Order: sequence, then structure tokens, then C-alpha cells
Amino acid sequence: MDFRSVVKNASEQLKACGEFAAEGITHICKEFGPRECGSDAECKAQNYMAEMLEKYADSVTRETFEAHPRAFMAFVPIAGSLLLGTTAANIAGAFKNKKIAALSIPMVGAALASVVGEFALYREPLDPLFPKQTSGNIIAVRKASGETKRRIIISGHTDSAPEWVYTYKLGSKGVTAVAGSAVAGLAGGIAATAAVLAGKNPCFKKKMALGQLAFIPAFAALYKFTDSSRFVDGASDDLSGCYVANSVLKFLAENDIRFENTEVVALLAGGEECGLRGTKAYFKAHPELLNDGVETVFAGFDTVRDEEYMMIYERDMNGLVRNDPRACRLLKDAAMKCGKDVPLGAIPLGSCDAAAASQAGIPSVSFVAMDPAPARYYHTRLDTADNLVPETISKGVEIALQTVFDFDEKGLNG
Repeated sequence: MDFRSVVKNASEQLKACGEFAAEGITHICKEFGPRECGSDAECKAQNYMAEMLEKYADSVTRETFEAHPRAFMAFVPIAGSLLLGTTAANIAGAFKNKKIAALSIPMVGAALASVVGEFALYREPLDPLFPKQTSGNIIAVRKASGETKRRIIISGHTDSAPEWVYTYKLGSKGVTAVAGSAVAGLAGGIAATAAVLAGKNPCFKKKMALGQLAFIPAFAALYKFTDSSRFVDGASDDLSGCYVANSVLKFLAENDIRFENTEVVALLAGGEECGLRGTKAYFKAHPELLNDGVETVFAGFDTVRDEEYMMIYERDMNGLVRNDPRACRLLKDAAMKCGKDVPLGAIPLGSCDAAAASQAGIPSVSFVAMDPAPARYYHTRLDTADNLVPETISKGVEIALQTVFDFDEKGLNG
């Protein structure tokens, strides 16, 4: 069913949703500012949206969870330090005592473990080394009028990221060059370690060890990859996604639409920027979502700004997690009904909250509208309310609403 066929003035209301989002996001950015996971600003922003949602939902709760927000991006400077140590150990081993080079083995191993554990797999190997903070998730529920047979969760995240220095100063090519050089240096460090420890040709060992000197600038640059003293406003990433979820409940309430058998949930998750911690906590706290007999789907909306770059992620978490094909098709079909042929794709680097939902066993899909290069505003001080595109948010709301109506009508297997 096309939801616009049952709602008068749907186009005008959708346009108003974009204006509602821009107004709310501007207020949050102005009054509360950047929102590190577990900060007072994040809590105030969540409470502000929760109070607003109480007008549109049957229940609104804030569930807290513990996180170590500074741990996630700490893998970058930690890996840089370990790789600098590896370079020194290999050079000393090649020119003085071969045994010294053996020190590079645990250092390379620790660097790999931090990169793979924190970033590739979004686990928590470094978390115990950093202070604990209390963050939270806002869960707003619009109940079914009858027996609940289906549940759809529309989600955005409330926290914002520390500034990515090279993205701001150098753009996408600059940040790619820095990160690519560091990865090449990591591979070179492994090769140099193997050459120094196992090689028999002294000249070759020295060349391999000295070759690591070329990567010292890249390793040193990792210390300034993020600026933890400056968190960004996160207007598009991801207050825009929060307001897609908020607007869905607002639209349903203001048009007195309540589904007989489908429950609609707005999940405003904390801690996405520090490793999807909020969504992970939500599904850990609600195991019943897997076994209560209610068909459930999760649709995450993240950075809804650049309409020409709309994409549905069928593979998430650096391409390692597969989102549900049925959920992807549901969202894609809804977008087609809204006049947008949104391509399916895989996130090249990073992750969205849908990945955590998929890992929890919930059929999930992620919708993003951002230049994946990445965009110059991504995780920089340019991600402000002045840089929003309300029209794209309106289109995101339209697609989300159509997804809700289609799911109510036919479920995932329709």
C-alpha cells in the first residue's frame, strides 16, 4: 500500500518533516553541542528528543549502559606507537643483534590485534584500558491496536565523533593517503620482521629494516588522526537519522494511524561512534526480541544528507557482516515506490548500527545518504546544522514510512 494514498496532503507533511528535523537538530547543536558517548551533552540531547517523542509514542524510556568511549579510536595512535617500535627493533636487529628484532613480534601482534579487534570486528580489546562512562538509548514505542505480530525498529544514533583531522584539512584523498600508507607500513613491518629474523643475507636484512624508515611519517601521523579534544556537532551524522525515526512516529500520530498488528519503534542509540555500543547494549538487554514470536526488522538510518549518494548496505562492518536480504529488499522496494532506485552496496570501511543488530540475529538493513569518499563534512567541524539538507531528510522519512507500511502489509517474506 502506498501510504500517500491514505494520507491527505502527504507531500506537504513530508516537507514539514524536513523542516521539523532541521529545527530540532539546530536546537540540539546550539543548546547542547557535540555529544561524545556518555557525555552530559549526549544525555541532554536524548532527553530533549525523548520529551518530544512522548507526544507521539505510547511509551518512551531511556535505558543506560556502560561504555569506554575513548577506547575505540585509540587503536589508531596505539598502532602507530607499536609500529614505530617495530621499526626500531628491526633496525637494531639487522645492524646489531638479531635477537632484538624478536621484540617486534609482540609489537606487530598487538598492533594487529588492536586494529582488527576494535575496527575490523568492532570488539572491545582496548576497552578495559580506558575510563568507563554511562550512556543510554531512547526507546519510543507506538503499539499495535491489536495483537502484536510484527515489529519494526527505525533507528538513528545520538552521539557524535571526535574530529578526523586529515579529513578536515586534506579531504578524502588526504585521509585515504594517510590511512593507506599506515596499512602499507604495517604490512612492511611484518615483512621486515620476517626478513631480519629468518633471512641469512645481511645486506637484504638491512635493506628491509631501513625500508621501514619510509613509513615513519605515516606512523607518526596516526597520533593526530583524530582530535579527542574536539568532538563535532554531528548534525547529519547522525541527528538526521534520529529525526527520520522521530518523524515516522510523529507522522503516524498526527494522522491517527495505528496498525492493528504492527508495533513501530524509534530507537535513538548512544555510542555508535565508539563501536556500536548502544545498539549492542539494546539487543543484549532485550533477548526477548529474538524469541517472543513477533516478526522483527531493524532499519538503521545514518547520515541522511546527500540524495545522489543514497545506498542500502547489504554488507556492513567493513563488508564482513551480511545484512538480511529480505530487509534490504523491503527497503529497496519502498524506495522505488517513493521514486528512488537506491542501489545495494557494501560499506567500504566502518560500520553502522544495523551490523550490531544483524550480529544479534535480528533481520536488519542500513540506509545511508553520504558520499562514501568520505564527504568533507564526515567527522569534521563542517557537520553542522547549517550544512543540513532538509529535503533529503524528508525523502528519508518518506522511504522509512513506506517501509513501515509495506512491512505491516506483507512482512519480510511478502
